[in-house]
Amino acid sequence: MTQKKTSSAHDYQTLLIGDWLLSPGACTVEKNGVETKITPRSMDVLKLLIERAGNVVSPGEFLETIWRSPIASDHAVHKAIAELRSALQDNAHNPSYIKTIPKRGYTLIARVTTGAPQSVAAESETVVAADAGSTGSAGNPTHAAGQPDAAPTSGPGHDSSATGSRWTLWRKLAIAAMLGTLVISAPLLLRSPETTPEANGVVKLAVLPFASRDFSDENQILAEGLRESLIHGLSKLGHLQVLSPARNAELMAASRRYDDSYLQQADHVLQGSVMTSEGRLRVIVQLVRASDGLRQYSDQFDLPMNDIFAVQDEIVSNVTSALRVYLNESERTQMRDWGTTNAMAYEHFLRGEFYNNQFSPPDWERAIESHQAAIELDPTFLNAYHGVATAANNLAVYSGEEKINKMYQLVLDTHRQISQINPDSDILDSIHAIKLRLRGSSYIQQEMQLREQILSGTPPHFALSHYALLLIGARMYDEAAQFLEQAAEAGPFEISPDEAWSYRTNILTPAESVMARKNQLQQRPYHVAFLGSVAVNLAALGDFRQARIYLNQQREVDLEGILTHYSENTMGFLAGDIQADTPAYHAALRDNPDFYYNNGVLALMVGDIERGVQYWQNLPPVHLRRLFNVTHLAEKYFSDKVLYSPEYLALLESLGAGLTWQRRLMEGVMAMEAVTGVALSRQSREAYDNQRMMMKNNLWTEQDWSELQHYLAQRLAQASTLDAARVH
Repeated sequence: MTQKKTSSAHDYQTLLIGDWLLSPGACTVEKNGVETKITPRSMDVLKLLIERAGNVVSPGEFLETIWRSPIASDHAVHKAIAELRSALQDNAHNPSYIKTIPKRGYTLIARVTTGAPQSVAAESETVVAADAGSTGSAGNPTHAAGQPDAAPTSGPGHDSSATGSRWTLWRKLAIAAMLGTLVISAPLLLRSPETTPEANGVVKLAVLPFASRDFSDENQILAEGLRESLIHGLSKLGHLQVLSPARNAELMAASRRYDDSYLQQADHVLQGSVMTSEGRLRVIVQLVRASDGLRQYSDQFDLPMNDIFAVQDEIVSNVTSALRVYLNESERTQMRDWGTTNAMAYEHFLRGEFYNNQFSPPDWERAIESHQAAIELDPTFLNAYHGVATAANNLAVYSGEEKINKMYQLVLDTHRQISQINPDSDILDSIHAIKLRLRGSSYIQQEMQLREQILSGTPPHFALSHYALLLIGARMYDEAAQFLEQAAEAGPFEISPDEAWSYRTNILTPAESVMARKNQLQQRPYHVAFLGSVAVNLAALGDFRQARIYLNQQREVDLEGILTHYSENTMGFLAGDIQADTPAYHAALRDNPDFYYNNGVLALMVGDIERGVQYWQNLPPVHLRRLFNVTHLAEKYFSDKVLYSPEYLALLESLGAGLTWQRRLMEGVMAMEAVTGVALSRQSREAYDNQRMMMKNNLWTEQDWSELQHYLAQRLAQASTLDAARVH
């Protein structure tokens, strides 16, 4: 019987996965002649799924096997899976390739067949198998294509040892032939123009002297200084080898033609000119491909000469950033995939994305500025417009009414601009969703739009995650968890108004939440919401010393102080420092509409239902967003007397966040069940049938709730003892 040979995806140049031709080395998948690139990390994820085909691979296994980083989180895995599904055109709701196993992980369900092996030994076995199949002796029919070789049989006239020797001989011949071919072709490959820069990863750049158009000594020195600074800056790029002729010869004869051997070493040539007039400087820079003289990059800088070193630094910074992209095939490809061919616009865009992912108000303002700078350089760069809208949306969550209205106007302008550039762009759906959120009072419209998109079978990637957020806000935690299991993160070359990874933390217990959000803070140390969440949950667990550290960090990045005020009030209540009808309670209330939501939360925590109702009934419409998205987190600190009081339930209903809203979402889950596979939980079904509102997280066990109540009772008892001691 032939021994089965187990093969890893790493051993093959090409694989056939379903209808897609997979090239692991090139990080591409191809179908019908159309090739799609995926990131190396996502390719590693796919290879692990292939190697463990038929088994479920958990996020933890992916992280341990591929990332091997203490700060990597499940978010990284979900993002890689989303990229693979996008590349393979797979539907998460009705998958043909990668299936989500709720609360366990992912499994590959597509059929995988191997292509040409990469290793020499595997290659020789393929050659032998083909030869044996085509030259079988009489009476032994040739093997059908794709069928495994039959095991050698013993019998009259069959010499198994001879067969083994013949196979060994063929293997040796195949290896020798391949090695011979490599030896003969190596010099040709080394001389091939295709070898650089992509093949060996190093680009040789000749930086020629900059011409002085004014022919003055001062300008010549300026041009030389600019060139020296460029050489210094470009030399820091790891994939670049900067060539330059002897400096003295250049100074003596700047216009002289340089030796051909010098230029023949270069893959690209950087050249330029300098001109001054009436206190202003004009510098023109050009990148030329040495092989054919094709101009690949050109830029002109017109700057005042009030600080020549600052001017020089700005030019060097811009040129270095541009060449970092233009002289790297991978970077150029990613730039085009993001939707621009302008390297400087791409550089500003990447900077904007970095700031956007820091999740702090100051960084969101920087993100808006960076994306707008990208748009100024490339007015058709759609993803940069989307970046503006996404940053504006995030900033509005943690801002007062005035800034929210300003961000809403910015998003309206962005929507209009995209509509003029491409009225059929998919990005418009995302921008429309952001507009609805910023209005604060359009939750029914949001639910209708998301339900329609999900029922279509091909919803945008943010639809499931945002519907999950609505479910969490309506206390439907079980259903929300299942939606989040299916929710895809943004694809490899797109940005999203939703971050499914952040929503997953909303359904955790305080202890779990602290750990999950601390892990995220290692990647996003200025996340303004997570800093406050960790502080409050640590306070709930009794660790006030560490809680204050996170509160102080939140205070540093919270520009308007609204979120910090919420955290301070909650921590004061948990510590027993703020109680009803005390000076501390009245001092904590802020007489400002932007703080009415926080005031209402504090009033309800201390049991002052009348005041809490009054504050929330006067909420500005734009702050209703916080009422829908945050209240469920605060309610775990409300007493049952408040939580189930007719006044509180009537308040939620009057604001559109009560029983009617919850039942609407229950009906939405039932309507979408055939598409999503998510059914109402037993508790939700009972609540729906009895027209009763669910209030508490049903994913938590009785022990989870008991532990939280124990901590709260313990803290309040300590506070009461201290108060009694003060009185006496």
